[in-house]
Amino acid sequence: MSSSLESTLDARDLAGEQGQLLNLLEKLQYAQLDNVKLPQIVVVGDQSAGKSSVLEALTGIPFPREAGACTRFATEIRLRRSPESSITVSIIPDRNRPSSEQEQLLEFGRLINSSSPFDLTVMGAAELIAPKGVPGRFAARDILVVEKKGPDMPLLTLVDLPGLVRNPNKDQSLEDIHIIEALSDRYMRSPRTIILAVVGGNSDYVQAPILTKARHFDPNGTRTIGVLTKPDLTDSIGLEDKFVELVKNNDRRNHFRLGWYVLLNPGPRTEGETWPSAEQRRSTERDFFSKGKWSSLPASMCGASALKQRLSLQLQQHIGRHVNALRRQIQKALDDCDAELKSLGTAKSTPEEMRLELIELFYFSNELVVPAAHGFYKNPPKTIFFRVTADPKGTPAQNLRARAAEENDRFSARIRADGRKFKLSASSDPSPADKQSASSYSKSEYARLEVSRLLHQIRGSEFPMDSTPRAVYMLFQSHSEPWPRLAQEHKDNVGAVCNDFLREVINYIWPQRMREPLRRHFLDPHMKALMDEADQELKHLLQDLNLEVQPYDPEYQERLVAWKSKAAETGATYTEAEEILEKMLIFYELSAKTFIRNVITQVVERHLLQGMYGIFNPVEVMAMTSEVVESIAAENQETRDRRQALAAQRKAIEQAKDACTDLAMRKELRERPDEHGDLTDGTSGEDEPQSAANRVSRSSSTPRRRPLPASTPNVAGDTRSNTVVEATARGPPQLPPPVPPRQLQIAESECGQLDALYDSERKLQTNQKTDPDKNGVSPPSVPDHPMKRHTSSFRNIFK
Repeated sequence: MSSSLESTLDARDLAGEQGQLLNLLEKLQYAQLDNVKLPQIVVVGDQSAGKSSVLEALTGIPFPREAGACTRFATEIRLRRSPESSITVSIIPDRNRPSSEQEQLLEFGRLINSSSPFDLTVMGAAELIAPKGVPGRFAARDILVVEKKGPDMPLLTLVDLPGLVRNPNKDQSLEDIHIIEALSDRYMRSPRTIILAVVGGNSDYVQAPILTKARHFDPNGTRTIGVLTKPDLTDSIGLEDKFVELVKNNDRRNHFRLGWYVLLNPGPRTEGETWPSAEQRRSTERDFFSKGKWSSLPASMCGASALKQRLSLQLQQHIGRHVNALRRQIQKALDDCDAELKSLGTAKSTPEEMRLELIELFYFSNELVVPAAHGFYKNPPKTIFFRVTADPKGTPAQNLRARAAEENDRFSARIRADGRKFKLSASSDPSPADKQSASSYSKSEYARLEVSRLLHQIRGSEFPMDSTPRAVYMLFQSHSEPWPRLAQEHKDNVGAVCNDFLREVINYIWPQRMREPLRRHFLDPHMKALMDEADQELKHLLQDLNLEVQPYDPEYQERLVAWKSKAAETGATYTEAEEILEKMLIFYELSAKTFIRNVITQVVERHLLQGMYGIFNPVEVMAMTSEVVESIAAENQETRDRRQALAAQRKAIEQAKDACTDLAMRKELRERPDEHGDLTDGTSGEDEPQSAANRVSRSSSTPRRRPLPASTPNVAGDTRSNTVVEATARGPPQLPPPVPPRQLQIAESECGQLDALYDSERKLQTNQKTDPDKNGVSPPSVPDHPMKRHTSSFRNIFK
């Protein structure tokens, strides 16, 4: 037969493997990870569909029905194997609740005994989770956990959801109905959820909202199991034939690949009446399903025992299929938890402990400042602060030296382009762009209008034909008027670059609770001091612009001589004003180079970039007062609660990770990272929908399994068995459409007839041996027909 996960589980110690899988599920449930969708079975149905009876039949636990005690939130029912029998009730609180409420719910834990009856315990838990009369009580995301242990318990976990209600009533308003639907939708939407859709036989299933929801969230019917309750009432509403066809999967709209099951609900109990035993229930079900039209159904789909066994194995297969995807998501959740814990830091109680923590953080921060200020961007050991690839959005804030260099380049370009008060062109006819500017002149025009007027207005005691030496300085001071503004903006821009860098450092190194106090008590004052020093240095440079110092640069004389020689060669004449203007322009260009270098070196480099080296000097911590240390490093109650919650969650995640790793390393799961079969839901390893093209590509890339040996015998010479052998050799069969091909329907029907024939023979032999012998010894049970095992296996393959 096919070497699917089912056969692998059957071949091993099934109880041990199932226990591991369900253990993983429990740990994930306690961890409450938003990014991890849990593989689970949810029980959903209309309020009058007999959902509670189904749960009681599967679990043997009579849930209280008084005032809908368990219909306000999700209830997780765990059945586990143990030498001793017990029932415990506990609550998994929603992690979004306040810590005090979480602690109150966690403290609720009861072992059911004579002093703590089950119904009173459950109703007490319900009042804690969602008290009556409180608005939004159906919106609670807490989970009531009922765990039943015993030597004969199947390994199974179910999630019971509130029953779907069509119309408002005294207990449930229209808003409550919408919240219940949203709750069921949240569970059913996940591709890792097996939907146990419960339909009652007391009304036409066409009107059942659960089937509409199942078709919506599982359109291919790959993860839905149908359960029909109250089959004894179908005849009274004239729909018995219709329901029989439904559970035989002949209804195209409600065709579920996992099949249908039929359960007979016990009659209503009177007060004080005991719950029927499992044997009594099985006897009643055998009697009912052996008569009338329901006797045409195979025994494997009738009764609570059949459903219980199917759900147990189905859940294990379902969890096993998703182990590898779960492993990746659990690791991501662990990484996120570690990152948040790191951001909170460790708790310190005394000022001495806090001061030592600050010294350590200063040291680690300085390890990032030094390479950033130097410009070699090498990450210290065990850190990933600097990028090793180019950032498409631009130079990252971590690269302090590179961003400062960008600002220096921008400042230099702005001084050369926008540092002149007037734009002067050599031509007597300015360009169209210059004509649009009110501050644009030709040189000759500016000399005639501005320079000549200035020379006339500053005349002193010099002889005629001699010009005053101050004229060049005065023209320069006027022409370089934009420099102070541009230099001030450059200093502020580099200061912003330094602040951006420091923000990255503290976000990477410092606990979140310390970041704002650190800025307020230390970084902001320190940066203000550096900026004040830079501002004072810039003021000195700007004051130096007013000093009248001649240029001690040979280039000045060379350029002036070259200008006069060119005029002599061309026979051009120039006025005194034009000569003064040319001297000023040469002096301006030489001074601009000096000013740019002085601002970058003496303001930006000396006070801002070099100041970064000492900003996280650990000696600074020793100079802090105890009040400042406590204001930075002390934590509030909210931070302590958050750290405690994260630590508990991390422990749960680690346990889930260990369980998941153990399972993922099993040989059968390593060899089958994506298990094919009944539960294939068209999702990838991350449970995201795949396109048709992706599914075809994935199917084509699946390696073919080795064919079975030629000596594999056929069954009873039936030629159809060759088809089975070939299908097995080819590997997992292709998923059929919602309605199987006619050939498979015929083959399945013939196998079903054989199953029914074998069952009737067994019943006849059983009836012949029902009476005890003369010694009062009951006869042995009649075994199944030896061929029935093969026909049942063939039917599973055809499905």
